[in-house]
Amino acid sequence: MELENFKELWDKDNRQDLPEISLEKQREIHSPMQMLKLNMETEFWLMLFTLPMLLIGFPFAARDTNIIIISGFVVALTLAFIIYFYSRFLKLYKILCKSGINTNYDLFNLKTQLLISKEIYISYYISYIPLAFLLSLIQINFHFDIKYNLSIFGVSFLITLMLVWFIIKYWMYYMYGRYIEDVVRLVDELNGVEVGPKKVRGNSWFERSQKFFIKKFGLKGNILNTVLWFVSVYIFIIAFLTIVLVLFIVIGVKLHFIDIYSLQKALNNLN
Repeated sequence: MELENFKELWDKDNRQDLPEISLEKQREIHSPMQMLKLNMETEFWLMLFTLPMLLIGFPFAARDTNIIIISGFVVALTLAFIIYFYSRFLKLYKILCKSGINTNYDLFNLKTQLLISKEIYISYYISYIPLAFLLSLIQINFHFDIKYNLSIFGVSFLITLMLVWFIIKYWMYYMYGRYIEDVVRLVDELNGVEVGPKKVRGNSWFERSQKFFIKKFGLKGNILNTVLWFVSVYIFIIAFLTIVLVLFIVIGVKLHFIDIYSLQKALNNLN
């Protein structure tokens, strides 16, 4: 008898409709979802175009076969990270491409997936730090005993740290973070969760150029804006570090604490 009552209650619960999201709220969430999808597509194509850079600096001509083998393992491990990350990336993209989010459950599921994906995204780029450490060691053939090799190792590793810091601090926010915040805020409001006042941020140069390009070229303008900023920031970081290094070397030579000939010899050993 109790089993029959349980079945009746189960059927009754299953027949109940899930609470629906109003059309107004669905339209409100459509905009950040559209931008998330567009930015994900942009990043995917950027990844494909920059993938050959994995082989830049690969020691094809190294005399030590151990260096070549270790470098091969690093490249393979990097590819494994990329494949895993973009498989999760694709899963989230498919969720965003669903035709409609009609119930509160759909919205809550979307919020969960976005927050999980955000942490995976950050972890993905952090995972490049130990790989960069190893690549920097490969760059100097694991020889700290040669003069200035420690400095070369440090500079090489520093470039990667700066790129990772930039991606987590700025790229993550402007590409995904601000849109994820909008979705999470909306879900919390619909579920009666108390939310604080929305932070008012001044328009950054990225956002200003984004609005300009979208106004001129539509949604494709966002892709153009993202690519331009990606390339510009990369060039800026390399140029900035190059200028700093040149100034440091010039000052060091003038003050006689850097031997230019020994430094040149150390750099030649990298080739």
